Amino acid sequence: MDTFEALACSGQRKKILNILSSSPKSTKEISDLTGISSPLISRHLKKLNELGFVEKDGTRYILTDKGYFVYLALEKFRKIVEILDKDPEFWEIHDFSGIPDEFKLRIDEIGDYEILRSGKDEVLRHFKVFSSIYTESKVVRLASAIFFPSHPKMFAEISAKADVEVIIPLKALNKLKSEYREELEHYLSNGGKIYRNDDVKLTVIVTERALCMGFFLRDGKYDTESGLLSLDSSAIRWGFELYNYFKKSAVPVEI
Repeated sequence: MDTFEALACSGQRKKILNILSSSPKSTKEISDLTGISSPLISRHLKKLNELGFVEKDGTRYILTDKGYFVYLALEKFRKIVEILDKDPEFWEIHDFSGIPDEFKLRIDEIGDYEILRSGKDEVLRHFKVFSSIYTESKVVRLASAIFFPSHPKMFAEISAKADVEVIIPLKALNKLKSEYREELEHYLSNGGKIYRNDDVKLTVIVTERALCMGFFLRDGKYDTESGLLSLDSSAIRWGFELYNYFKKSAVPVEI
């Protein structure tokens, strides 16, 4: 049995690592905290010791540095699973290939998010909520794979009072130049910035107040009926870093 199997196949061993992460414990203390019998705890500790995750210090067991690394990795896994389990349907029906792997591994940072869904009586509910957030923000960053007809006028107005940057693909940029040239010029004259990146496959709007996201469905259609919203500071930081990831490979646009 390798290291991964030794932990993946035993929730009890993971519990022991979790308990020892805070302070050293004796076999009896671990048994009292977990409700697992002392003989079974001893067997688990023996295996964890063989793997180099714990060692004995007098009458108590402590995590080794290696064990603490493993504990942190398991905690990260637990937090990611909690995020996905909060709204299983949302994570099952959408295409998340647009999120780079390094950000997928940090998806737990979106925190206590909410999925806004539009019902028959609330058409485009999440768009209305998103709009109310970034129209009242001081810093707005948008990276989007699709073109929103309401955005040119809205962002031209927002750019007059906020620091605004937008990243869009060539198709959306051409539409903006051909059909919304006046709004584009107004936006740029107000200090707004626009970049082109054809690799953006989602919508992320982040401000100092919130993270807003939209995704394609697995059938290739953009989901106009739901969006993700998080007000957590960790989500906002994650969102700004995701935007900057796309900006690094984007090309500034001038007219």
